[in-house]
Parts: sequence; structure tokens; C-alpha cells
Amino acid sequence: MNNEIIIVDTDIIINYVRQTSLVLLKKLKLHALGKLKLVVSTITLFEFYSGGTNEFEEKMEDSDLLFSQFFRQPVTDEIAKLAASLNRKYHLYGKIGASDLLIAATSIYLGGKLLTANKRHFKLIPGLNLA
Repeated sequence: MNNEIIIVDTDIIINYVRQTSLVLLKKLKLHALGKLKLVVSTITLFEFYSGGTNEFEEKMEDSDLLFSQFFRQPVTDEIAKLAASLNRKYHLYGKIGASDLLIAATSIYLGGKLLTANKRHFKLIPGLNLA
């Protein structure tokens, strides 16, 4: 397996479910071939299922199947401390929400690249590699 780790942001999964983007489909194929490792933070699970509209409720079983394809990364003490440090060090309070800081910290902690549709937002975080 290639060592490349891709952390998938919530917006990419939402776009995939809404069928407005094929970016994730391409990555899932590479993941299945062992060419990269796709990871979601447990924060992504929280964000996705919290935003549940009727559209998502109808697709809940499909969503569970989709998420089963990913490695899961829980928020550890180290990730929480890293997110807090980024917030303090770069004065990100009010610019980036806590959930996004935790997802970014997860990516940095794992040494991966963050796959997101919100590149402008995440570019505010030094040391974060975007896919």
C-alpha cells in the first residue's frame, strides 16, 4: 500500500451524496486498489449526520455503507491539543470553527493531506497540506 493518507472533509462527502462531485469516487477507487488510505475523522461523521435533512435521512443506510469504506480516526487528546494550539498560535478563533480545526489537526497529526472543497478556508492553517 502507498503511504499517502487522505483525510476527507465533510463537504466532499456531502457533495458525493448529492451527486454534485466525482472527486470522492476517484479517490475511493484508488483506496480500493491500495494506492492510498482514505480517512475520516469522527468529527466528519458528527457533522455529516448532524446536517441530516430529509435527503440524508432517506440515504442513511447508503451513508453508513459509504462511511464503512473509510478508516476512522477518533479525536485523541493529542489531536485536541494540536487543534487548540493551532487556534491560539494563529489566532484562528472566529475564522475557523472548532470542528474544522479538529479535522485540520487530524490531518496534520496523521501526516496526510486534507481533501476539501473549502481550500480558501483551510489555507489559513499553516502546516496543513491540501489534496
